[in-house]
Amino acid sequence: MFKRSDESLINKALDGDERAWQQLVSRYQTMLYHYGLRLMGNPDDARDLLQDVLMVLCRNLAQFRGDSSFKTWLFGIANYRAMDMLRKRKPTQDIDDSPDLFNDDEPSAESRLYGQQTQKIVQQQLRHLPADQRLVVELRFYQQFTFDEIADQLAISSNTVKSRFYAALDKLRTQLEVAHVEQSANF
Repeated sequence: MFKRSDESLINKALDGDERAWQQLVSRYQTMLYHYGLRLMGNPDDARDLLQDVLMVLCRNLAQFRGDSSFKTWLFGIANYRAMDMLRKRKPTQDIDDSPDLFNDDEPSAESRLYGQQTQKIVQQQLRHLPADQRLVVELRFYQQFTFDEIADQLAISSNTVKSRFYAALDKLRTQLEVAHVEQSANF
């Protein structure tokens, strides 16, 4: 089946084609929701972020100039809105329905349980990172943007992105080691 490019869908949506608009939204809404879920920490805030981003998109689609990919531009909006929300709110709930980080072909029940526990620990520890570091980790690992694309989205240098990313990884590594020791002590 032929998959239309983002640019084609944008042009048609701007010309009033509702179907093109729906295709564009459906292409990114799940990604944006999961981005919000990991970054904000709970489903309600993730839905609020998604709705906010889609409203901004609806009002500002004509402002997309194509200097970067549409996905980069869209996640730039999401980053700005998420940081604004994080300044106003503190995430307090665990993430229950985040996508799996582990994709084994046929994992045993024990390995699935271990994977789910590890995933939950990673998600909990991510929430303890400063917002600027959490954002860079989210964009790099989950959204798979390059350091340069992240730098463009955040309007900072690529070196600053790398610095935040590696500082976050060091903090996560330390936090996960402590959590693993605590988890092992409970078994």
